[in-house]
Formats: sequence, C-alpha cells, structure tokens
Amino acid sequence: MPYLHLILRAVRPETNLNRVYEVWLDRGLFESWVVLTAYGRYGGGTTQRNRSFSTLEEARAFIDKVLNKRLNSQNRIGCNYELIAKKYSNDINYNA
Repeated sequence: MPYLHLILRAVRPETNLNRVYEVWLDRGLFESWVVLTAYGRYGGGTTQRNRSFSTLEEARAFIDKVLNKRLNSQNRIGCNYELIAKKYSNDINYNA
C-alpha cells in the first residue's frame, strides 16, 4: 500500500473540461521516496511521471507545490481541482 494516494478532479461542463490528477507517495529503493503523478482526461489515458527524493521532507515539499498549483488553477483552466479522495497509511499522517 502506498503511503499516500490523492485524487483531484477538475470539471467544467461549459468548456468540456474533465481532468483528473493523481499523486502517490511511496518508499523507493535505497531509503528514497518516490512521488508518482498521473494526469489526463477523466476516463481516458493518463501521463505518468516518477520523481525520486532522498528525504520525506523533499517529497512533501514537491507534493505541496503540486497541490497548490492544482487547487489554485482558476486562472489557468477556468476552475480549480477538488480533492475527491485521500488515502494514507498511519505511518505518514499527511495532512493535505
């Protein structure tokens, strides 16, 4: 089970906008932390990216930056993403 899994969604019917953005945080090899992001049209294919960080604090800073951009996207895409699902293990207790 990943340490953290967030799902965000942006919907704006008048412009046919229906996007999804997912973030996973998990342990990698050799004491690293891996953040996987996947984004695209809801129900369609997604683009995925992996980023590796040496500390949990670096990974959290990256996730906070991603969330800030998505939750404040009114000017870019016409609506903000909304957090629709949040799962995390008790080991991490991430307050997003």
